[in-house]
Amino acid sequence: MKYCENCGVQNDDSVLFCLNCGNKFESENENNHQEQNIQPQEQQPQFYQSQPQQPQQPQQFQEQQPLPPQQPYQQYQPYQQPYPPQYYPQPQIPIPGKGMAIASLVLGICSICLYFVFALGIVGIILAVLGKKKMMSVGAPTGIATAGLILSIVGTVFGGILFISCFALAGVAACSAPIYW
Repeated sequence: MKYCENCGVQNDDSVLFCLNCGNKFESENENNHQEQNIQPQEQQPQFYQSQPQQPQQPQQFQEQQPLPPQQPYQQYQPYQQPYPPQYYPQPQIPIPGKGMAIASLVLGICSICLYFVFALGIVGIILAVLGKKKMMSVGAPTGIATAGLILSIVGTVFGGILFISCFALAGVAACSAPIYW
């Protein structure tokens, strides 16, 4: 039995690689072959030698016995955390002016739907401007206040147009009717 130098798992003598980590085992033939290739430092490199070398005979391949089948890798259970991670909610810091911005958004939507009550749009505009100023002083995003401001302006304009058109129609109707006295 061989012991892997990398992970320490016991393996059969016939395997070339560790069954646990895949580390390659060095066989005795490779160790001997490496020792033969080590040249002493006194010997000169090949291109400085004066005698031409004889070409080497090609090595005859020896038929090797087939290796025994290796055992398949063990199936390990995936790592499971012992406890589920706990997420702690971030503390919510109240943003000054956010309530005014939300109120202006709601009033802007109501002023568009109920455009004949254009006073809702005027109150929405006032709340949007005040809320936006407070939110900008803290550095908070002002998208809700901007949307409330736009919707309130649109609702106020529609309400004003309706109010003016109603008075104009009433005036036209009053002028065109015959007067009987």
